[in-house]
Amino acid sequence: MGIFREPGSDEIDIVKEMAEALGSQGLKLEELIEKAHSTLATVNRLLEDYRDGSQPGKPDLDEVNRHIREFNVLVERSEDALRWLLIQREACGFRTHRNVNVFYPIPRKIKLLSS
Repeated sequence: MGIFREPGSDEIDIVKEMAEALGSQGLKLEELIEKAHSTLATVNRLLEDYRDGSQPGKPDLDEVNRHIREFNVLVERSEDALRWLLIQREACGFRTHRNVNVFYPIPRKIKLLSS
């Protein structure tokens, strides 16, 4: 036996499982980040309308803050998913995670508006 041995079918199955788990966690994270960016676009539009003030259909403070809270929850869920991805990577033997933040850019939370 030694370091260089023929991988058996059990080893191949384990590696496949690890790859699938990593891929699925990465997809989950991508979906959360996508939702966060979509919600951020809505928040930015609402903030612009709220600050403009001259429009008749101006959103109220509660509506803007509700969307900001929704965005912040998505950011928190994205951060959790990123932590789980890093744990999964560690379990698979990856020891450096330098480029993970480049591939999965999580936006920062937004402060709620006050009256």
